[in-house]
Order: sequence, then structure tokens, then C-alpha cells
Amino acid sequence: MNGNDYYARIKELNISHYAGEVSYYTQAPLREVEKKLLASIHKESKILDVGCGSGRFSIGAAQSGHIVTAIDVTPAAITAASEKAKNLKLDNVNFLVGDMTEMPFQNNEFDYVFCPRFSINAVATFHKRKKAISEMMRVVKPGGIVYIESFNKLYLGRGPIVSIKNILGDLQKRISITLYYLMNKKYDGLLPGDITYESNKVDGATKGYAHLPTIFELKKLLPINTTPKFYSIPQVLGGKGFDPLKYFRYSIWIFLTKLIDIDRRL
Repeated sequence: MNGNDYYARIKELNISHYAGEVSYYTQAPLREVEKKLLASIHKESKILDVGCGSGRFSIGAAQSGHIVTAIDVTPAAITAASEKAKNLKLDNVNFLVGDMTEMPFQNNEFDYVFCPRFSINAVATFHKRKKAISEMMRVVKPGGIVYIESFNKLYLGRGPIVSIKNILGDLQKRISITLYYLMNKKYDGLLPGDITYESNKVDGATKGYAHLPTIFELKKLLPINTTPKFYSIPQVLGGKGFDPLKYFRYSIWIFLTKLIDIDRRL
């Protein structure tokens, strides 16, 4: 399987899916965990929202007093977000169509980068997810923080049966990929860890895509010029205290602090 072809196929699926969910996400509010994070950074911070969709987080961040740039691959979502910002008379948020794996920004341009609500999980292939995080780290200023929220394959909230089914499903995919390779045939299925799902936000929206990683895979995605910390939502809301269930919850927040450049430390 050609990774670039697979990425392009999933990207088109995502564009169709999120275009169908515009009506939901233009009305959805900030979550408590996002309000907490925005309140923890200094006012008028220069923020980049990666995978912004219809502007749910971006507009909330702008209303909180920050200067926001937002990027997403779905043109219909960007159009809707821009229109909502205009109607709200917000002049401190700017939306543009773009791919998070190749962002059109200068190095060290933003104080903070946010990639909330599982946008990183909509990126197909390990290589592209790693590239997307590398891009986020490139554009954040030294000493700045990148906040990424990811699904967690080890989530036990629905019971161990779901986790077992995911593991068995991935094993089946690996076997199929190997057999297709041995038979010199093209494999057109999903990669291990990848799923498609029916939209539960808007009737009639097309299927969505998500990659479900383990904490071990997430650690492999991170560039070396970071100081990573992993938190559950209860930890973020509760002041980052100990959470014995951190790695078994629905989502994981990754905080990546970009190291200060050597020249600036001298």
C-alpha cells in the first residue's frame, strides 16, 4: 500500500465527513477542559488552532481575548467558521484552508498551538501524524507549549470487550496486509488502529475516520526537542494531581514544551 495514496484517500473522506457536520460544530461550545487551558495562559496570546473544523475552539479562544489563527482541510468548515466570526464581530481570529502536515507559517510564530478534540486522530498514517506534530513544534515559539488531545485505544470505559475487539481487529488487518503482500496484490483496507464510523452529530453526514493509538505509539510520534507531559481530563481540571486511571480514559492530553534555543540561553 502506498502511504501517500492512503493519506489522500482518508483526507477526502474527512473533508466530506466534516463538511456534513458543519451545522453541529458551529453551534458547539467550548468544553470545560478547554476553558481551563485557555484560562491558564496569558491574555492576548498568539494561538494557532490546528484542525479547527467549524471554529468551535477558535471562536471560543478569540472570545476569551486571544489572537487566533485557525487552519483546517475542510473548505466548507472554514467558510462557516469565518462567517460566524464575522457575525460575532470578532476581528482577532483568522481562518484558512490548509493541511496540518504542511502548514504555511513561519518558524516560532505562535505563543501556543492547540490541537484539541482529536484532530490529530483524523490524520492517516503514522508518518503523517508524526509530521503534523513536527509542524506544530516548528511554528510554536521556544518556551511555548503545544496542546494535543488524542483518543486512547486502551480506554476501558466501555468494558474490556471493546479493547479486545480492537486488538483482534488490528491483528486481522496485519494478517490481511501480509497475505496481500505475499500474493502481490493491492491492499485497499484500513491500516491497524484505523476505524471508520457513522456520524452521530448530524443525520446524513458521511462516515468519519479515526486512528486509535496507544500511549506507546503517541510517545513515538513526539520530536526530540520537547518536554512532553501526559494528562487526563480529570487531571487538567483538578490541577494535574495523580490519576490512577490516566492511561485508561477516553482521551489523553499531551503537553509539549518547546525547548529554548541554545542561542537564547547564552
